[in-house]
Amino acid sequence: MKDRFLNILNMYPKGVKLSLAGLIMLFLTGSSLYMIIKFPFYTRFKVIFVLFFVINTLLFIRFREPRNNLIQKMMQSKFFPRKLTFTMEGKYLVFITLGIGFAAVNTGINLLYLLMTMLLSMIVASGILSELTLKKLRWEVDLPSEATVSSETLAILAIRNGKRRLSSFSLEGELLIPENKGIVQKKGTLLKLNAGKEGQILVRLIFSQRGKQEIRGVSIETRFPFSFFTKSRHYEFNRSVLVLPKGEEPVAQTLSRLTIKQLEDFETMDNRGQGLEFHSVRQMYSGDDWRSVHWKKTAAGQGFVIREFDSLAGRRATVCLTGNRGSQIVYQQREKGIELAASIAKFLVYRDFQVGLLGPNLCIEEGGGPSSLKRIFVALALLDAGQEFQKIGSQKNRNLPETCIWINLDSLNVSQTGGVAKGESVI
Repeated sequence: MKDRFLNILNMYPKGVKLSLAGLIMLFLTGSSLYMIIKFPFYTRFKVIFVLFFVINTLLFIRFREPRNNLIQKMMQSKFFPRKLTFTMEGKYLVFITLGIGFAAVNTGINLLYLLMTMLLSMIVASGILSELTLKKLRWEVDLPSEATVSSETLAILAIRNGKRRLSSFSLEGELLIPENKGIVQKKGTLLKLNAGKEGQILVRLIFSQRGKQEIRGVSIETRFPFSFFTKSRHYEFNRSVLVLPKGEEPVAQTLSRLTIKQLEDFETMDNRGQGLEFHSVRQMYSGDDWRSVHWKKTAAGQGFVIREFDSLAGRRATVCLTGNRGSQIVYQQREKGIELAASIAKFLVYRDFQVGLLGPNLCIEEGGGPSSLKRIFVALALLDAGQEFQKIGSQKNRNLPETCIWINLDSLNVSQTGGVAKGESVI
C-alpha cells in the first residue's frame, strides 16, 4: 500500500541528508509536536509543526525524480502560458520569507514587517523583469535532417527580439524531447539580445538510439535577474530527426575468416575509377584526362584540379539479415547486429564493392559509392528490430545474389554463401 501511494505521487525517496541543520530542524519539529500534545487547544503550535514538517520534507529529503511531482506537472501543463520552476536559491528565499512573515505576525515588530516587504518586492521584481525578458521573442529552429548514433549534433535556435527599446538577458534554449529516448542535450546560452537584434543559440544533441527521433518543440527560458526562479515558455511543434547507425564496429577480423577477403586485391582496392558517381577532387598530374578537370576549383586555386569518380568494376556482395527461429527477441542484441551490418556494408563499399541489403520487406539493389551506402544506412535506421527475420534465412540458395553475407541478429553469427567457398565467423 505504501509503495502504491508513493508511486502515485512519484516521490520515491532516494536518501536523507544528515547535517547539523537537519538535526536542528528535526529537533524543532519534535518540539512543536510535543507542544501540540501538551497544549492541544493552541492552533498556533499546529501551524508551526506543519511548517517545520514541510521544510524538512522539501529541503532534507532527496527525491529520485523531483521534476515529476504534482506542482511541476501542473506548471508544465498547457493551462499556464509560462512555466516556472524554483532554483535552490529561490526555495531558500521563499522559506525565509515565510519564516519572517510568521515571526512578524507573532511578534508585531515593524522591522520584521519591513524585511518581509523587501523580500516580497524582490520576488515581484524578479517576476516582472523575467516576463519582460521573454516578451516579444520570435524564434526559428534549424534541426538537422539526419544524425549519427553517439555523435554530437547541433541544432540552431535563431531568436529575434521584437521589443523596441528593452533588451533580453540570460536566455537559454533547449528542445522538448521525450524523456525515455535517451537523448542527451546541452542547453545553449545567449547572455544578451539587444532590442530589434537577432541571435543564435546552439543546442548540442547526442542520440543514443537509431531511427526517427521526435522533437516536440523548443523551450526558451531565463533566470534573469536574481536566479531565484527559472521562467520559460514552450513552443510546441512535431518534427523528427533520422538517426543513422554509426557503422564503426571493427569488422576486419570478422571478414578475414570469410572467403570474401581472400581476394588478392582486397586490401588494395580503391573506390576511385571512371564511373558516374562523384568521389573527390585532387591535383592534376601528367597523363590525366583533361575532360575531368574541375574548372571552378581550378579557377579558385593555383593549379589544375581534376574530379575522381567511383569505379563500376568492383565485386558484388549483399548483406542479408536473418535470425533464430522461435527465439525470444533481445532488442539490445539485435541493435548490435544492425550496427554490425552497417559496419560491414561501410567496410565493403570503401573497398570498391557493389553492396546491397536484404531483409524482411527490405531489398536494396547492389550499388557502389556514397549514395548506395547512404541508402543502406537509411534502411537500417528505419528497420524494425522486433519483426521476424527467420523467413529471410529460409530463402538461402533460392533466387539470391551471387555472394551473400549472412548476419544473424540474434546470435551475431556472420557467414558467407557464394564465391569460392563458404566461411563463418562469430562475433
